[in-house]
Amino acid sequence: MPVKVLEEKVILEHPSGSSTEVYFYGATVTSWKCKGKERLFLSKNSFLNGTKAIRGGIPLVFPQFGKASDSSFETAILPQHGLADNQVPENLRKEWPKKFRIIYTITLTEDTLNNHLTVKNEDIKSFYFNALLHTYYYVPDISKVSIKGLSNLSYIDKVTKNTQVTDTNDSITIDQEVDRIYADVPSDEIYIDLGHEDFDNFILRKINLKDTVVWNPWIDKAHGMSDFGDDEYKQMVCVEPGTVSEYVNLNVGETWEGGQILKISK
Repeated sequence: MPVKVLEEKVILEHPSGSSTEVYFYGATVTSWKCKGKERLFLSKNSFLNGTKAIRGGIPLVFPQFGKASDSSFETAILPQHGLADNQVPENLRKEWPKKFRIIYTITLTEDTLNNHLTVKNEDIKSFYFNALLHTYYYVPDISKVSIKGLSNLSYIDKVTKNTQVTDTNDSITIDQEVDRIYADVPSDEIYIDLGHEDFDNFILRKINLKDTVVWNPWIDKAHGMSDFGDDEYKQMVCVEPGTVSEYVNLNVGETWEGGQILKISK
């Protein structure tokens, strides 16, 4: 399978014509082309030079998802989505001086993209972390999308200041800002129906990632982000598997693994 190593990214190509691109900045997957179509959303305004986190693709979130509510917690001083690459600024290394090793494996087939994460504690003490695959799916029309596999579950609604809500609908549809954390999701599979005859749908299979975040910024937030086009909310949705409702406690010398398999489906 051909691999092209460029200055800023790696391109992996499959004999079927599928391909994926991974930027060295944060090990962010920025493209997944399958059956002649781009399957991931990448903002036209995204920074691709390492000066800011990439807006789109599959950013890797570690060791925290949101700002810790307890200011004394060991990750509280880190940025909202933490740090997850070898180009971490020295000041952040000092603020979270843990010794760890992350192995991020990306496997491409004709109709799947597999993202597998391994975290090893190489420190002299245990530490806590969150991990999440912040996946941006490209959708032709957000008004036609339905997300299935999260019904009858409670979630934290960040739009309404972290209120607890139970979702009783058969599927999630998006017609306003959505920012939800579904904790302890019992099913390992989520189906993303694009509702478009020219686009295949997605099956998301989670591996040892118990939580799922669903996000779309909608109109007002889209206008407020410098790295996101004003109307781009219409062409994306984030369905993000992770472990974010609680921190993982990783003991010295131990290894944690998790990941996702994305599959194209009718």
